[in-house]
Formats: sequence, C-alpha cells, structure tokens
Amino acid sequence: MLETLAPDRILISLLTAASICAVCIPLWRGFRVCMRARGATRRVQASELRSRLKEEPRSGEPLAVLMARVYQRALRESREHGQPVDFVLDASRQYATGEYEAHYASMISMYANLLPPIGFIGTTVGMLVLFVSMNLQDAGLELGALAVALLSSIFALMGFATLESFKILMHSRLLRALDVVSQLPVAQPPRGGGGVPAGAPASPER
Repeated sequence: MLETLAPDRILISLLTAASICAVCIPLWRGFRVCMRARGATRRVQASELRSRLKEEPRSGEPLAVLMARVYQRALRESREHGQPVDFVLDASRQYATGEYEAHYASMISMYANLLPPIGFIGTTVGMLVLFVSMNLQDAGLELGALAVALLSSIFALMGFATLESFKILMHSRLLRALDVVSQLPVAQPPRGGGGVPAGAPASPER
C-alpha cells in the first residue's frame, strides 16, 4: 500500500507545485507593476510640484508632475496658435492618462489576462490525471487530481480579479491626482491671455 501511495503523492505534489508556480509568476510580475503604478499615480502637493518643475525631468516621477510639465510647455506654444487654455489643459490631462495606460494599465492587463489560460491548463492536466486514476482505480490519486484541477482555476481567477481590481484602483488614484493638479495655481488659466500663469516656474526644455 505504501509503495503505491508514495508515487501518487509525489505526482500530486509536483502537479500542485507546478500549477501554483505557474500562477504566481505572472501574478508577482503584475503586482510589481501595480506598485510602480501606485507611486506614479500619487498626489503631488503644490510645494513639491513647484520644486519639481524647477528641476530637470527624470524617469519615474509622478504623472501629475508630467501633466504640469506638458501643460506649461503647451501653454507657451499655444500663444502662437491661439489655442484655448481649456483645450490645452484637457490635452495635457489626456497625455498623462495615455502615459498611464501605455506604461502601467496595459502591462497589468497583460499579466492578468495570462492567469485564466494558465488556470485552464492546470485544470485540464488535473482532469487528465483524474481520468487516468479512474482507470487505475486509485481513489487517492483521483482526489489529488481533482484538487489540482480545482486549485489551479481558483488561484488563477483570484489572481485575475486581484490585478484587475488594483488596476481600477490605480486609475481612480490617477484621476484624483490630475484633478488636484488642475486646481493648483500652476495649472490655472492666466488672466491676461494664453501665456504661462503668473508665478509659475518655467519647465526646462527636453
């Protein structure tokens, strides 16, 4: 009895570990992108925004700062073409949102969309082992194969829902951060025309 159970337990343990690892790899990478997105979508206070606009642009800065840089540069250029200030502000907001979608949201969705197919593969392998164990009339192997089939799908679906929930949360954080930037003096429409707002530091040219 022990001689027949030992290989079955080893097989089930290997299948379970393989299914969990297959789910954890894209889940972990997706979490890493979520952590970077959390830093990129944080709110920026007025004092920090003004100090950052005086510095050179650098990678990894919050998207709210990026929106303010784009707005200042576009506002100076809009004086030559007579673009409305509201249009320039909305275009700067869309640019920052597009950067979030390209560098964070799309990557989170990519890793999240990998999880359901991986879970389905684990379920298929578990069902295959279940059918083989039914022919061998091995009750222990049948229960283990059924557990692998169910656990792989459960872990994959939970990971998919978690990453998608994080993506929705990060998007709402981004919108709140950009709303704060729109209300700051650096992003307010100037009274005298389409130039840079009074007191707003000029951003360096790229």
